[in-house]
Amino acid sequence: SRISSLVPRAMAFLLAIALASTAYTAPQRPLGRALGASVWLQPLPAQLSRVTPAPPALVCMDGGSESPYEGWPTFIRPDTNGGVIGLTVLGVGVPFIIYSALLAAGLDEVKAGQLFIAVYVGIGTVAWTFSYVFRVANKDTTYAQQLKDYETAVLEKRLEELDESEVEALMAEVDKE
Repeated sequence: SRISSLVPRAMAFLLAIALASTAYTAPQRPLGRALGASVWLQPLPAQLSRVTPAPPALVCMDGGSESPYEGWPTFIRPDTNGGVIGLTVLGVGVPFIIYSALLAAGLDEVKAGQLFIAVYVGIGTVAWTFSYVFRVANKDTTYAQQLKDYETAVLEKRLEELDESEVEALMAEVDKE
């Protein structure tokens, strides 16, 4: 059939893209920075630039800018260009492999497509739901981060408004505890 003859060609194309993305050896930069600035342009000198530089795309809890994906293979690190390409190839290639396996198992094209879509969408929905519930439970949502940043800013502002004697009194009280 026509669809089964396209599967090997599509797989070869996806494999070529995956190999090309892992062979790229330029310095790894967070994807947000790569999309926000052109690779070909040099930054403006400080006296010409009126825009403050953006903070690192990924910041660790200790204030560093190391990626949480250190040690991961380049082609699956979601914070690099190669990783985005590799994960896209996997996300598109794996379904083709599964569909081909269902066809090889003897299912006709319609039944294989229906079964695959039901399982693929079902697994995707359940995975997304669990990841969302996990982020909410760990307070790793945008709202929770904004609330934490706001509370920190309010406390910093209140600390700035205190006299030195009041700050020393607070420090003495904290040292007692």
